[in-house]
Amino acid sequence: MHVKRFLASAWASVHGPSDPRQMLVAILEARFAGLAAAPGPRPIDWQALRRAAADLPFGFACVRASNPLGDRSAMAGLASEKESERQAAVAVVRQAVATARQLGCPTVVLEVGVVPMVGQIEAEDLGDDHYQWTNERAQALLARRKVGRNRALDLVCRELFSLVKSFPEIDFCLTTSRSLRAVADLPGLLDVFEDLSQLRLGYWHDAAICARREQVLGEAQGEWLEALGNRIWGISLGDASADGVYLPPGAGGVDYGLLASYVPLSGAPLPVVLELDLSVPTGELPGMRSCLDKHGL
Repeated sequence: MHVKRFLASAWASVHGPSDPRQMLVAILEARFAGLAAAPGPRPIDWQALRRAAADLPFGFACVRASNPLGDRSAMAGLASEKESERQAAVAVVRQAVATARQLGCPTVVLEVGVVPMVGQIEAEDLGDDHYQWTNERAQALLARRKVGRNRALDLVCRELFSLVKSFPEIDFCLTTSRSLRAVADLPGLLDVFEDLSQLRLGYWHDAAICARREQVLGEAQGEWLEALGNRIWGISLGDASADGVYLPPGAGGVDYGLLASYVPLSGAPLPVVLELDLSVPTGELPGMRSCLDKHGL
């Protein structure tokens, strides 16, 4: 297995011990190399966690600027026409950079906003298990998204350029979000990488969201890996179905064999992060590990 497996902090903070040292030991005993940091429902004292990890073989995979479990990303405003909303999203990135510095982890993972729309939006969260997504409903929303897409992409590129220049020591990694309005669909990400080709930007693959897009939109999850495989700096593992996203691996439509084929065979191990919905019980950890072990993830 040429990967290093981490646990997402939101799930760990809810299901693990509250004491920093005990949390770290529990994560290591569960056979994870460390944590991927992100905002979550339970605040974490990252400085205390870093001190508790000083004499342990414990690492941090990345810092996510926004909580992937939330139905609305704190980064949503990065593509807004309103300067105040863009600056609020930039402030979220700056906070993530501060956390990354605290943890001694240079990788910050960003969602890059949603395309603004006029009028009411019935639903946009692909992880909403109370909304019956159909291809027709999804395509109707995407048609509305198309109107403001290019302008949103331009605004995002401007903000990303400024952020990368402001924090040259940080490795920024772009990912998609659970919103169907996301600027970062596959064509959007390809356009960002092309427009900012002079910058060092990576791609963080979210297996659950890409699988859910395949289920709703018919977009093959392999297309993301094929188009952006040479930029992958990490993968979020979790599954997806009509019951939601970040389900236990093996409980949905993620093709883990396909994912494993994009893991580099040499060089530094690829960080993979088990991202789980908070409703997933701790008792399922052994089965999840077995599923990932089987595929070399």
